[in-house]
Amino acid sequence: MPNLLRPAALAVVTLLSACGARQSPPAEPPAAAAAAPQAAAPAPTPPDLRLPGDVRPTGYAVELTLDPKVSAFQGVADINLEVVKPTSVVWLHGKSLTVKEATFTQSGATVAAKPVKGGTDFLGFAMEKPLAFGTAKLHVVYEGIASEKETDGAFRVNEGGDWYIYTQFEPIDARRVFPSFDEPGFKVPWQLTFNVPAGNVVVTNTPQESEEARPDGGRTFRFARTQPLPSYLIAFGVGPFDFLPAADSGQKKVKTRIITPRGRAAEGAYAAETTPQLLAALEDYFGIPYAYEKLDVIAVPLLGGAMEHPGLVTFNSRLLLSKPEEDTLGRQRGFARTQVHELAHQWFGNLVTMAWWDDLWLNEAFATWMTPRIVETWRPAWDAPVERVDDRSQALDADSLLSARRIRQPIESANDILNSFDGITYGKGSSVLSMTEEWLGREVFRKGIQRHLRQHAHGNATAKDFLDALDAESGKDVTGMMGTFLDQGGAPLVTASLECGAQGAKVVLTQQRYLRLGTKSPGPQSWRVPVCVDYPVGKKESRACTLMEGERTELALTDAKTCPAWVFPNAEGAGYFRMQLTGEAAAKLTKSGLDKLSRAERVALLGDVRALAMAGALPAGEALALAARTANDPDRIITEASLELLELASARLVPEAQQEARARFLRETYGPRARKLGFTPRKGEDEDTRLLRPRLVRLAGRDGADPKLVAEARALASAWLKDKRAVAPEMVDTVLSIAAGHGDAAFQQQLATAVRAEKERKPRQQLLGALGSFTDPGLAKQSLALVFDKNLDPRESMFMLYAASQNPKTQGVAFDFVKENYEKLVGDSPDALLPVEVASRMSFVGAGFCGAEQRQQVADFFTERSARAPGGPRILAQVLERVDQCTTLKEAQAQSIQSFLDPRAPRSPKAPTSR
Repeated sequence: MPNLLRPAALAVVTLLSACGARQSPPAEPPAAAAAAPQAAAPAPTPPDLRLPGDVRPTGYAVELTLDPKVSAFQGVADINLEVVKPTSVVWLHGKSLTVKEATFTQSGATVAAKPVKGGTDFLGFAMEKPLAFGTAKLHVVYEGIASEKETDGAFRVNEGGDWYIYTQFEPIDARRVFPSFDEPGFKVPWQLTFNVPAGNVVVTNTPQESEEARPDGGRTFRFARTQPLPSYLIAFGVGPFDFLPAADSGQKKVKTRIITPRGRAAEGAYAAETTPQLLAALEDYFGIPYAYEKLDVIAVPLLGGAMEHPGLVTFNSRLLLSKPEEDTLGRQRGFARTQVHELAHQWFGNLVTMAWWDDLWLNEAFATWMTPRIVETWRPAWDAPVERVDDRSQALDADSLLSARRIRQPIESANDILNSFDGITYGKGSSVLSMTEEWLGREVFRKGIQRHLRQHAHGNATAKDFLDALDAESGKDVTGMMGTFLDQGGAPLVTASLECGAQGAKVVLTQQRYLRLGTKSPGPQSWRVPVCVDYPVGKKESRACTLMEGERTELALTDAKTCPAWVFPNAEGAGYFRMQLTGEAAAKLTKSGLDKLSRAERVALLGDVRALAMAGALPAGEALALAARTANDPDRIITEASLELLELASARLVPEAQQEARARFLRETYGPRARKLGFTPRKGEDEDTRLLRPRLVRLAGRDGADPKLVAEARALASAWLKDKRAVAPEMVDTVLSIAAGHGDAAFQQQLATAVRAEKERKPRQQLLGALGSFTDPGLAKQSLALVFDKNLDPRESMFMLYAASQNPKTQGVAFDFVKENYEKLVGDSPDALLPVEVASRMSFVGAGFCGAEQRQQVADFFTERSARAPGGPRILAQVLERVDQCTTLKEAQAQSIQSFLDPRAPRSPKAPTSR
């Protein structure tokens, strides 16, 4: 909301401007009056978080002069304004910008404006005479910086010997490039012009209108005016790009291209093939054509993922591009899923934009939910609906923290904006949408989405707007149901019991908040939970559904003539809750129902078993026995879901004396299958086998220390260092991880030498990953010293630090490294490797600890530092809570884990298969 103190402050400024300097008291002698210092006018009070509503933009025209070889750039911005309330100071966002000149024009008169700095993020322009109600224009000449230390705002990257400039503005970094109204609610057209040196081209959101030679030998590129867009969706790139044409996309046949660094266009072939197909599928679902004039997809080195700018979708270059001989199924699937997500944003986020950051879920949850919905028909063999259930379990894990956000968290600071891009917004939001879709029915849900998009196209919308559309389309109280998940943290634990008698069969459901060991209850909570129960009737299955309200609900199984042989109260794993069966319901499912569950239900059950052990409701040994029984399941997704149970025997939960027993369990359980899979793909094998191989081989080789796999990995790693064709592309990271995990000083030195000399980004990042994987503390310390190597980009080399912090044998080395070098690693100093904006993530080096003493060390070191870092307090709170959870779990489940790992402990029988 606007700063409520602002009107009074502006009144003072206006009065002083009109009346001039303060006059001396009449009784004071003239000489004394001359000697008395004049009182300076009080500085205007900047906003706290949001800009006031007294002036709004109606359009931008910006001209930038950039040279990718130089950090500084120049800008000229003309911003058309609507003055809603007369004011003497117009506040915009501006960060690290130096204003050279500023003027306002209104009613044909132009007046100078004085720049006023308002903290880190705000830039004011003050005038002697207030702007009047009506239209006006602000003209600003300024300079900014394209950073080499980060990947936000405008940043520079050297790729293959060429310099490039890229941008990433979401959420609040457009202000580093433009003085602007940098909030999603200010959605207006933009017109961009760029002056760049010869040999460079420019791309941005809209088609190019003209290109002209400049007197200095450079080129000027002018682009078409955008449709109304918020500042965070503006993007551009400058450099010697190559272009790979794709087929025209969508119903409007818009021009589509893959944009790459020089010489790499051929690596975008898969993206060029699939992007038009995916856009067509999304148009079909939404019933609305793609709204923008072109569709470029650009590779951006070092970008952390992808970003949905209309007309210029940006992608991490390793996700978007691959040489054909180095490509992998995992890379292709990762690109396609991410591209569905980014293209879904063209409707949810771009066509209809959130009004404020508290509704970020209207962007990210929908794009995440949409991904499996499109992939399941585009590529049915990828099993997207089943993988979605595993994603739901990961979201429930994030939601197990008291420090977790709500989906619709009130935004009260810039920290809250930065923290909103997390597993709750994306994962929990998506899972709640899936549950709602299952409750309403797919077609009703789809029509509600289409109604919402049509009503708010090219504008902004809120959660209420969307929920109103679903209420209207379904005739149900969707607002009431979803509100209980959107506006409170945590998730339900639904406990189900089966009761049969003369009146028939019923399932009794109760709910309370799911809490892990080590987390204290915040008090009673309840949700409106759609629950569907599967159960057998004769040789068929039936389903009964209810909307659970309050602590207890009874659901009659009306089709059941006798007591059913089993019940499963989360049909297809669609419900966003943890499930626990008690009494006869648990016994019946174990005896008669497990082999009747669908694949999605098996994945849901595996996740819930792990969650119950984490909560202390189930011995960890029983969960680990289930993992052992599913180790050889022929279904890749079931196997991968069962591997999550191994967290209960992670290295940080097992005392040093039992580490060899842990390795033996992993080696004996997974080694035979991993050795059979081997390191080399075979002709004709299916995609699931190729996808499973890296994970199982790494588990048995690195963690299980299988001697055959370790020896082969070492030999292959040495061969790969000489010839990158020596290892199958999908196995390179696995080979290097195993070799480093069991590596010696000589191998560490080989990798260090190789990484300094490597010119290509992908193998260099693979080498850095290996250097962060050494388990010997002394070798890990030597690897971390490379963070300061001037031959390496710290935006890449810092990942060694996070890798080392996740291994119990080296996490202390990583933590000490940060303590000793914190000011050199992050901060405002020109000598710091990375800017202060990265500082919030430094506390992640403590996330792998599992003990009260270590927790205290993390708190002592990071509490004050994280308080000064953007987004830092919440990240630190989550790190500390995870350490608390691990510490309590380790104490509570120690006996069960140790008993299971004892080689004399009996093994359970083979698990049933899914239907």
